[in-house]
Amino acid sequence: MDNLKPEDVVNALGNLTVMELIKLTKDLETQWGVEAKPQTVVYQGPDLNQEKKEAQTEFSVVLVAVPAASKISCVKLVKEVLSLGLLEAKNLVEAAPKVVREGVSKEEATELMAKFVAAGATAELK
Repeated sequence: MDNLKPEDVVNALGNLTVMELIKLTKDLETQWGVEAKPQTVVYQGPDLNQEKKEAQTEFSVVLVAVPAASKISCVKLVKEVLSLGLLEAKNLVEAAPKVVREGVSKEEATELMAKFVAAGATAELK
């Protein structure tokens, strides 16, 4: 069996009868602990009743976490972006995770999120 090639195995199997192949299959299943079953593939065509999903046009920016070292810069950024007073901005930053801005375009949300990340906070779009 040292010089047995895949072509030799294919030729040998091609010379077996159907009954011999069935027995061989059962023997291999027993020896290897497997089951030779054909895999079924179910085609799921498009669901014609499903409405087309609309692309998301409005996003929210969520301030997820603010490390202590970045707290002051994030408070300043919230104060500037949302036109809040110092106390309101501080409370919002300390309440993270918190939605900072809702219903904005993707560009505006991405820009705002980048500002928070640059300030040292963790932010995400929803």
